[in-house]
Amino acid sequence: MKFGLSTLRWMAASVTIAFAAGCANSGKPTGQGNGRLIYSVKSPYSNIQIHDYGRLRSLSFVETGVNVRQSLVDLDKPGHLILPYARYMFASMLVKQPQQRVLVVGLGGGSMVRFLNQHFPETHVDAVEIDPEIVRIAADYFGTRPSRRTRIFTADAFDYLRRDTGRYDAIYMDAFLEPGPKTDPRGVPQNLKTTDFLRGLRQKLNPGGVIAFNLSEHRQTEQDIRTIASAFPAIYEFRVPKTKNRVVIVTLDPASESVPELRAAGQRLDAEHSVGFSFEAMAEALDQP
Repeated sequence: MKFGLSTLRWMAASVTIAFAAGCANSGKPTGQGNGRLIYSVKSPYSNIQIHDYGRLRSLSFVETGVNVRQSLVDLDKPGHLILPYARYMFASMLVKQPQQRVLVVGLGGGSMVRFLNQHFPETHVDAVEIDPEIVRIAADYFGTRPSRRTRIFTADAFDYLRRDTGRYDAIYMDAFLEPGPKTDPRGVPQNLKTTDFLRGLRQKLNPGGVIAFNLSEHRQTEQDIRTIASAFPAIYEFRVPKTKNRVVIVTLDPASESVPELRAAGQRLDAEHSVGFSFEAMAEALDQP
């Protein structure tokens, strides 16, 4: 698929991860046994379960009897990203760094928030989550709480973004619910996928800002990517290996970064931040159409 001269396709084929993961994947972390159910609740939005697998803790939605994992956290290293899609969301930093103020839409267990808190402590983080039960679970079971540089809002992202007057260097779109009439087949709220909403997101970006979307493959995925591309002049796409996730990164800058520029950015990030994965490796995975 091509979207014009400003479009780049990311083919993430070289990273080996020990855990099968992503919002589209079900089941247990590889090699961790059946796990222990420690909490289960039916919220107004989703049927939620928390499992422990040794030191790993997962948050899942139960959909027609299948556990669909939303978060996986190492309780000993909560700032370490385990799920591959979550790592690729931060390929946005190859395009925009530093990110002084960011918005995370969809909290889950808070792994992306904890990652930013630990490795980029000067970043101001806002997180928006529609489900108050998820906000409580993130605090009680995953230790994700507001702090001096982190604010957590319980709100519909559509309404929050419509009334919020702030601007961000990066927005991370990772909102999933139990699939239903108001979501797509993978649980993304339909009101967060419209062209009008996407164009509204443009107004929330600082100059040079980026938006990262976590997409879980389904029959409408290609149309979703075309819709995103129609709202932004440059788009980068990852196919996350061994999952059914894609990460799409967009920016308002029509001049897409070249491979050498991204590689140099990755090298600088790797030298400055030890995050448990390589930013340069992500840059190396770029395949230009």
